[in-house]
Amino acid sequence: MDKFTSRRRATWQSKAPLWPFLLAALLIAAAGGVLISLYASGVILGDGTSGGRALVWVKTLSNIAIPALVIGAAVGGLLNSVFLSPAGRHGALKWSGLLMAVAALGAAPLSVAKGMEADRIGYEMRLKQAVAQARIDARKSETDFYRRLYLLARHQGFGIETLRSADGIKHARETIESNRQLLAAARRDYAAGQAKARAALAGAVVDRADREAVLKRFDAAKVRRDALMDKVWAAHERLIVLDDEEVNLLYANRGHWRPNAWGGGSVDNPRMLDQLRRIGRDRQAARTEHDEVYREVATLDAETNEDIDRAIEIAIRG
Repeated sequence: MDKFTSRRRATWQSKAPLWPFLLAALLIAAAGGVLISLYASGVILGDGTSGGRALVWVKTLSNIAIPALVIGAAVGGLLNSVFLSPAGRHGALKWSGLLMAVAALGAAPLSVAKGMEADRIGYEMRLKQAVAQARIDARKSETDFYRRLYLLARHQGFGIETLRSADGIKHARETIESNRQLLAAARRDYAAGQAKARAALAGAVVDRADREAVLKRFDAAKVRRDALMDKVWAAHERLIVLDDEEVNLLYANRGHWRPNAWGGGSVDNPRMLDQLRRIGRDRQAARTEHDEVYREVATLDAETNEDIDRAIEIAIRG
């Protein structure tokens, strides 16, 4: 105050122009928005659906708006205390609102980019999980069949020593019947697994065009795969029939063969020996055919997986 009057002495702020201080405040607010957007976290992963995308963008907007409010209020307060109030000028709320908008603009580009990436990554995770589950479902019946067939052959199989025992024929026929039941169950479960796999893909791919592209590849491969699997099952059926024929032949001619020291048997009936050799050749032929066909199945699966993966990648990148 002037010592001779009661009037307040004019401050230097009252004589200075506003624009340098306002420009500095705007730059600070914009820089603060950019800086906060670099380190702001807490994004939500999307899943490709409308609801999931809405959540991502709500979170993205909150990552922009909340820091902008804090930065705008803080810089506006600083502007008011350093310049506006000492200069006796009004408009602190107006300039604070502008500073909030500028801070939001500074935070928006990177925050929006993070939101888009979170939406894409979440959708990618969902698609890849669905594809992985679909492949598990598609092969589950086959995997279970071979695993149980191996365990059955290892623990309840029939060999020369088994057939020579008192209840050997009973165990052998039980094993053969178990094989038949396993094969029948595998064939039933195969169709269910393929349907489940298709449903998993259809439910995961949100975009209609992308979904049709993926399912088109799956359906085209399924036609070929079903035909190949019919050959696989047929080969197993022949092996079961041959096992049954061999057991019946050995049981009906118990006096014409005996176990040897190498885990096999010796046969003293030429006709029976010819029949056993023919069964052995037929069994080897069935196994060879099975292996060749299953290699075709594996090749087809690899090609189908590559086609579906490419379609999924297109769906992700959109």
